[in-house]
Amino acid sequence: MIRSRMILGLGAALVAVLATSVLGRQDVQTAPAAPPQPPAPVLSGNLPLTVNIPSGVSTPEQARPFFDSFSWQEFIALSWPAAKSPRGTPNQPNDPNTFLNAANGTQVVWGTYKPDYELFSLPASQRPSDWNAANAPVGLCKNAQPGQKIFVRYSKGDSVLEIQNQAFSYPLIDQNKNYAVYEIAFNQAQYNFIRGADSDSTSWLYLVKNLAAKEPVMMPASSAPANQGALMVKAAWRILDPKKDKASRFYTVTAAVYDPQTQKCAPQKVGLVGFHVVQKLAAFQEWIWSTFEQVDNVPGVTPGPYSFNNGTAKPETVGGYADRPPFQAPKLQPKSQRKPVQVIRFNAIPDSTAALNKTYQALMGKTVWQYYQLVFTQWPTNPSQFKTMEAGGIYPQDSGAAFPVNGVTNAVMETYFQSPTDAAGAGGNSCMSCHYRAGQADYSWTLLRDAH
Repeated sequence: MIRSRMILGLGAALVAVLATSVLGRQDVQTAPAAPPQPPAPVLSGNLPLTVNIPSGVSTPEQARPFFDSFSWQEFIALSWPAAKSPRGTPNQPNDPNTFLNAANGTQVVWGTYKPDYELFSLPASQRPSDWNAANAPVGLCKNAQPGQKIFVRYSKGDSVLEIQNQAFSYPLIDQNKNYAVYEIAFNQAQYNFIRGADSDSTSWLYLVKNLAAKEPVMMPASSAPANQGALMVKAAWRILDPKKDKASRFYTVTAAVYDPQTQKCAPQKVGLVGFHVVQKLAAFQEWIWSTFEQVDNVPGVTPGPYSFNNGTAKPETVGGYADRPPFQAPKLQPKSQRKPVQVIRFNAIPDSTAALNKTYQALMGKTVWQYYQLVFTQWPTNPSQFKTMEAGGIYPQDSGAAFPVNGVTNAVMETYFQSPTDAAGAGGNSCMSCHYRAGQADYSWTLLRDAH
């Protein structure tokens, strides 16, 4: 049973009364009412800050469409064309035509968020730049154009700036034998919380000594009507081949991509293939976790060709993948030695989520966003119950009673953690089970692993 302080609870079921006359006598029959339905989707650049669920919803399965609707509205708002200033704001958020008429590659709201390396890749003695300042150049990619995305991550959890000997995960190789690349970015509330106040050096949480003194950390939470709290995005991209790939089916940008073999950055056209968004709400202190994919990643929705599957049953996959590449930190394999990773979706998209995807994809019109789908939403069903592992907490009950408990994975961001067996060392095959191990840093592995 869902027990949220603000918006979840039990309600009386609606009763349909059917009266029929049999032999001059009224027989009354009752039938259970259909569960309440989420509101109709809208195109809006205003980020949702609450999940509104009617009292008639009494189970997590009944609640799923409401959380999935929240995820989709969040995805639309974050993918809305960005205003020129200030950073992180939508352009004309109440005009759907702003979204529908935007050209592919238009700068979007989340694209203006600050990348994680702004906080963690400078010398510990140097203050990270202010939120509104231009992004600082990265030493490995100083030739990048102003405002251009810079990719130095070859897995969701590892950057070539950080890796020494042991990686959190393994890289992913697409059907063109190119490595997928990844990024992490923070909205203003989360970035400023970690950066801290200029006047108080003890608030600078990108430094280990300050982070340890503040644990358990509690980041700011979103609340209606307009208080935007901490929000983090993680995105996966692949290099597009103009002769083999249909760029019109991907949200694309031209980015500076670091090549560990040449140890140089080069401009590459890349397409978005995976997207996590995690937002902390006042009513859901363990965050709401949403994950999306491009529809051609793996078999299941479209006839192909696929970015990370050859369209056959060979090689045979175990746990959702085959031909996992080695990780040779800090360098990767030369292209001549690479083999594409064969990927399938190990954990099926829930039926209600798949149905809702079609509704939202139709809403996208002819935009590139019609080619993206929600894979899972995960949330705490009892957010008042939280205890860190260090204090004796146990997943899932002390992680807000997460739902779904397990099996919440993205095929191109948790490729090698899709099965319970493979994910055992990471704490489980779901967002909340893995990140619960970083609960003392408010579920942030980035903060816990990368602080100086």
